[in-house]
Amino acid sequence: MEHVIETTNRRLAYLKAKREGRLAEEVRPLKILVMGGSVTRGMNCYTRIRHYDYNKCCWATRLGTLLNSLAGDRVVDVHLAAVSATNSATGQVMLEYSLLPEEMRGPDIIISAYSTNDMHVYTMQEALSQNITLRDKIFGMAQNFTRTALQQCTKEGNTPLLFWLDDYLGNEQREIVATSDFIQGLQVLAGYYGFGLLSYADTVRDLVYGSTTERSFSPPGWYKENSEMKREVHPPYPMHIAVSYIIAYAFLQLTSTYCGLESWNVTSWESRLDYYNAEVPGLPNTQGSKESLDMPPQPRPEGLPPSLNTKLKLEDISELWREVRPNTCDAEKTHRTRCPIGWVGALRPDHTADDVSSYFQPYIRQPFEWEWTMDRKKPGWLPTSAENATMTFDFPLQQEIHRLVIFYMKSYGEMWENSKAELKIYLDDDTVDEHAFQFSLGGFHDKKTSEVYVEEVDLPRGALRRLQMKVQHAAGKSFKLMGFAICS
Repeated sequence: MEHVIETTNRRLAYLKAKREGRLAEEVRPLKILVMGGSVTRGMNCYTRIRHYDYNKCCWATRLGTLLNSLAGDRVVDVHLAAVSATNSATGQVMLEYSLLPEEMRGPDIIISAYSTNDMHVYTMQEALSQNITLRDKIFGMAQNFTRTALQQCTKEGNTPLLFWLDDYLGNEQREIVATSDFIQGLQVLAGYYGFGLLSYADTVRDLVYGSTTERSFSPPGWYKENSEMKREVHPPYPMHIAVSYIIAYAFLQLTSTYCGLESWNVTSWESRLDYYNAEVPGLPNTQGSKESLDMPPQPRPEGLPPSLNTKLKLEDISELWREVRPNTCDAEKTHRTRCPIGWVGALRPDHTADDVSSYFQPYIRQPFEWEWTMDRKKPGWLPTSAENATMTFDFPLQQEIHRLVIFYMKSYGEMWENSKAELKIYLDDDTVDEHAFQFSLGGFHDKKTSEVYVEEVDLPRGALRRLQMKVQHAAGKSFKLMGFAICS
């Protein structure tokens, strides 16, 4: 929090000097990264304003406008990394492998808004297949995202401030208690890791439950042609207005509280040696209680606490936590290239097919029988024919590679039935007849929704000079490859 306030104050001082015509070294705006799925991206955020698309209507864009309007200038930059049909597990991979565009890396504040997709039927079925509860599945994904987010670094080498947003008022579950699985798990994690937890859902829950047919905060798709409730998770535009104000108010309240505590020196309590002499005006001096206490509190360990699970015991946690390496932030790591080749198309909705072609053109080899398409706001590579269409890439390497990360789509219906792609990977001097290894990906699932899946593949050995990838459409009428990364 101290870093966020200092960065904001330096930016304000720079802007003031600029307005007054004084020379001053430029200070960057505060960088806020918003991650989430289609709700965060603005799906269903429709107004009657012309040329006002979901990118302008969504709460992340509104938040940037609101904060800068309150400050009177461009004090913050809000970057939206929202990809439809993704959840916390996908977001964790994008952070882990630094797959975000360069301008989004090294944020001062991260806001995770995956709650609706974490409660999705996809997550429910994954939990069922793993023989665990939905709450346990969500808890694991959210904890993995949290730990990865808290190990990111700002440009100056500081750990970002993390917030989670609960925006789930959908009806993936029809039982009211079941819809609380996300927020119950996040409340435990927030207390354990110390991140901020905001709930739009709790703010308007009484309004929605009081009348589920209202249209300001309830998803408009719940009731359409008849009285039977339909499945829908995307709220209308008033939700996006409300969330921008909820987050702005939370920032203001947190800043006010932190600055108020500064005058009491509370924020530096860990550096104080004498915990017994805490003088408070009007109250007895506590110096005399020293003899009645065995040991003062010790400074908190600097690393992340051990992963929270059912096996972690109270008698073990102190030793385990102090064995963890300090969570020192490597500022250079933020801009270090872990994945020299990486592309997740949905992160850059402004990019056209020509942009994608320009990026991949140096690596494309024949045969290449797939094309990049923007289909229902889920861009990706699609085969141009129904049978055996092949695309081939040849990537020269300047660092050792050990892992592939594949982003692909699973969908439903006749078009996607039996959908499958086969990938063959050649490392360094492997010949076509002697490929290093191969694997297949299925593009169909028995759920009436299209979702992004992630496959992390460890290479059988490291590649130093060259990696070739051949993708063949093996079965079904179609398959969609939405992105991939080649990583160290």
